Amino acid sequence: MGRISLAQTRRNQIIQAFYRCVASLGLAKTSMRAIAKEAGVQPSALHHYFKDRDEMIEEMVEFYTDRFFHVFLEEMARYDDVKERLDKAAEFLFSTSMINEEATSFFYDCCAEAKNNPRVRQSLAKLFRRFRKTILEYFSDLAIQSGLTPQETQDIATLIIAVHEGIELQWHMSPEDVSLERSLLLAKRIIKTFLLGQGREGLRRAV
Repeated sequence: MGRISLAQTRRNQIIQAFYRCVASLGLAKTSMRAIAKEAGVQPSALHHYFKDRDEMIEEMVEFYTDRFFHVFLEEMARYDDVKERLDKAAEFLFSTSMINEEATSFFYDCCAEAKNNPRVRQSLAKLFRRFRKTILEYFSDLAIQSGLTPQETQDIATLIIAVHEGIELQWHMSPEDVSLERSLLLAKRIIKTFLLGQGREGLRRAV
């Protein structure tokens, strides 16, 4: 058990070093040597813990996906009031925990890599599925009360993610032109339109 624990600790150490390198250098310019230096290990050690660079990317995406969703669920567990939960969930999505230079640079580098790398594309597809699943689980009771079908609820989750990702991309490219505070207010209005007692009627009006 000790050896397994030590191996996983070392893998996490390497993954976090890989993430820092990607955030500062970009994925294309991040070499195995640079990762090893950042992690404080010999380059040969990387091949001991990972089959190849693609496996490292896959685990890096999963590691940070786990971290983001763990923080989100832990934070949201503090709120019981329906309106407060909606507000706090939207605030988290547009906070520096989710939108910041380091995390956004890492994410879009992975998106670029996914164009010609099926394994990375699968990792990102898994990320979006988890994102939708988390939203669906968090808002499921409200969606049922509003008379939304499972498919309608999933469509709304997809829309919430689209708004988040679209704002994040624009902010990343020209932060002086995009206000995360105003985007947050818009996101709250969108979510409340569908989930606070208006449900299908709100959805019909929107389309």
